[in-house]
Amino acid sequence: MQQEVPVQPQLELSLADFGTSGGSIGCGPNGTTFTVTIWPLSDGTAAALGDLAQKHGRISLHCGGQPLLFELVELDRKGPGKARIVGRIVGGLSHATGKTA
Repeated sequence: MQQEVPVQPQLELSLADFGTSGGSIGCGPNGTTFTVTIWPLSDGTAAALGDLAQKHGRISLHCGGQPLLFELVELDRKGPGKARIVGRIVGGLSHATGKTA
């Protein structure tokens, strides 16, 4: 049995707070990826995403009430306040424990 390990995302976002388009999930040799374009991004959120993309930081992205933990692997700025994010899914988060599922 695999032991649950606490994971702290560096950023938490909720899709309910953004306009979204082009969402997709794909599978490949590097795992499962999640891609979505979000807007409007505040300057602070855009800067945090840029920093996380450089170091492949982890984001807790709340999608319809269910948190998804992913490693940000690519950020494509689509203009002021808009970006396409691509991440490798590394798990879900338990609301009660903050541990990976």
